Amino acid sequence: MLQLPTLDTKATSPLYVQIVEAVRAQINAGSLAPMTRLPASRALATDLNISRSTCVSAYEQLIAEGCLTSKRGSGLFVAEIAPLKPQTDQPQRLASSLVRSPRYLSPGTPDAELFPARAWARTIAQVGREEPLALCERSDAFGDPQLRTEIAAYVARARGIKANPEQIIITSGAREALELAMETLIDGEDIALEMPGFSPTYRYAQQRHWPIRPLHVSDQGAHLPKTAAKITILTPSHQFPLGGAMPVAQRQHFLDAAQIRGGWIIEDDFDSEFRYRGQPLPAMAALDRHGRCLYVGTFSKTFNHALRLGYLILPPVLVSLFRARFVHPSAGAAITAQRPLARFMASGQYERHVRRARRIYAERYETACDNLDVWPAQLGTYTRHRAGMQIAFHLSQESRPDDQICQHAVQEGYDLTPLSKHTPKPFPRANGLLIGFCDTKVEALPPLLNHLQKIIHTV
Repeated sequence: MLQLPTLDTKATSPLYVQIVEAVRAQINAGSLAPMTRLPASRALATDLNISRSTCVSAYEQLIAEGCLTSKRGSGLFVAEIAPLKPQTDQPQRLASSLVRSPRYLSPGTPDAELFPARAWARTIAQVGREEPLALCERSDAFGDPQLRTEIAAYVARARGIKANPEQIIITSGAREALELAMETLIDGEDIALEMPGFSPTYRYAQQRHWPIRPLHVSDQGAHLPKTAAKITILTPSHQFPLGGAMPVAQRQHFLDAAQIRGGWIIEDDFDSEFRYRGQPLPAMAALDRHGRCLYVGTFSKTFNHALRLGYLILPPVLVSLFRARFVHPSAGAAITAQRPLARFMASGQYERHVRRARRIYAERYETACDNLDVWPAQLGTYTRHRAGMQIAFHLSQESRPDDQICQHAVQEGYDLTPLSKHTPKPFPRANGLLIGFCDTKVEALPPLLNHLQKIIHTV
């Protein structure tokens, strides 16, 4: 039987809502069993001393929610729904987990404090005043035309690549660009991947059961195989994760082999802006005379992770193919940040930010290396490549497995990555640590690295 609710005429909640909540609570608690008949709206109104229309509104809401069912000529009944069990435990507090605790020496992580937030906010506000529709309307499936124009100009200056805006696709980061290129071109054939290399790309290919051909990697990048695969993914300017740059002659050999095979090279240029001696090396795509190289760039390393913006530069011969495939309205990056970034680049502020970040990261890199130089030789070795956003430290044969060391380091607040993560089975696994430095102040690096040395000793 329905227990009449106590109504509060002074409450902000309407009377019919109070009735709905009271009946719903009784059903959820099980005090109103399924198929219990409820009083007619007229009778309920009389009992509660309110208007019948209020009771009718309450019953209509409960019917719409599925709490009540109406049977013609019989009246209203509680629907066949199970009562909700009362929650006995206190809900878990989540507030503390929402605040990310500091993680030290995280590889590949830019310093968020260097982000030009005020200048970026002014640019967004300017676009919002002058071109508000540019923040919400996608005029081209390949991305904002102005941003593609600015990227074409930027890669010509910084990476030596000659491309027009029609060859450029804006993506939601480098990974989408890589996956889009692979999916469009692989056609069930083989793919060559650096080992060690970027593990998400390996998993992506493995999940699709593509034949994977490993490329052995040394200090001078990937070694040329006897025959080229249909797709070859390379990080020639700064090999991930070991470091090192591929010589020009080796790059040309890869390009020639791709031309002979009728295959494609995807150049993942993930952090080439951060070279700390001399100028950034020209991209492999800048050497391509056969039209076989696709270039993947990203703003996540140079500008901000949260923007999730990257880009893919196609050889001219592939533009029409990708146009036919890249038509879904939700494909590619969110449009909101694209026009502001185009203006930010056109004003010169983006390249000023990159130069400032490069100067600061260079100081931090040298400080980190100076401290690694005094580590005992029995711990392991590294190479001072003077590039990138992480240092690959190779543990000695006597050391514990890198994943065990990283597990202990996490308990001390570190965010290192084991090199073995990027050499999946059954391939011979590297044993070492990827050590970041970009998001750590110069004065904090020596004590952090000294403590890390103790952790390696004690594991």
